[in-house]
Amino acid sequence: MPLKISVITPSFNQGSFLEETILSVHRQTYPNFEHVVIDGGSTDNSLEIIQKHQDKFSYWVSEPDKGQSDAINKGIKESTGEIIIWINSDDLLEPDALSKAATCFEKNPSALLIHGKSVLFGNGKKPKIIGDLKKDMNSRYLAYIPFPQPSSFFRRSLINTTGPLDIALHYGMDYELLVRAALTGELLYCNEIFSRYRLHPKAKTNHSLEFVREWNTTFSKLLRSFSFTNEWITSLKAKGFYTEGNDTFLIRKNFTKEEIKKSVLYHLLIQAHYHYNAGKAEPVKQLCELIQTLSSDFYQENKLFNLKLKNKLLSRNTIEFLRKFTRN
Repeated sequence: MPLKISVITPSFNQGSFLEETILSVHRQTYPNFEHVVIDGGSTDNSLEIIQKHQDKFSYWVSEPDKGQSDAINKGIKESTGEIIIWINSDDLLEPDALSKAATCFEKNPSALLIHGKSVLFGNGKKPKIIGDLKKDMNSRYLAYIPFPQPSSFFRRSLINTTGPLDIALHYGMDYELLVRAALTGELLYCNEIFSRYRLHPKAKTNHSLEFVREWNTTFSKLLRSFSFTNEWITSLKAKGFYTEGNDTFLIRKNFTKEEIKKSVLYHLLIQAHYHYNAGKAEPVKQLCELIQTLSSDFYQENKLFNLKLKNKLLSRNTIEFLRKFTRN
């Protein structure tokens, strides 16, 4: 019997996209999957769409919840597959995505989580493939989420071993789960396009600083989990990029000090780019300077002198203003 895959769709007031998402799931050719839809009590036409397709779901509910993480946890609890993916109600599965994912797991029985590529589309932009394999993946997994979430699948054993999603997180729950996976077992890149990742004005991806804040909370917890990170904690704390706390992660794998140092650098790098995109010049300046202090080689390799210069001379807000001016 092929591995059973559970597809969880959390939904709230996205009726304009929901049916397309549902159809992308039920056009899959894979012979052994289930679809669970957890709606947070939508007030648009979502319930009508769900009821129209209710015979396709193994379980569905529409009721108030505590947010996306809570909805996904509900879906996981009601599902039975060995492999789990959540596909949000504004994203799509590519044809044969489930078959390709199952093949990847079957060929790699020790993989706890697999990830692949996605087509970024919408918002008037030309479709673009994202999620190619990058170097230093073991360090990046701990630093941020270096792949498109809709193109990732994980074994139920990850939840059974490390617990459900953290419902206190509304933007960075996927990164926090990724950290737990990376500290627990094998993560694997599959050279497949699994999903289509939609950009639109109401997408959560537009709230870049909320992601940064929650990623920072999780990464601070990660640093506290190692015995050799006090120097980096002190450096981040001095610049305001560390979140205080006493909680730690359980580490089930061995990591070198150099791997974790690179995680620190990649984490600061992604923060610098997100702050720049949000037009926050001072944090960008501080992050670039902090990276340069920690590793001049990393600073040079990632051309942060260019980002620092752009941040000083031509802010993101200025660029957006000029774009709007030239359009008009």
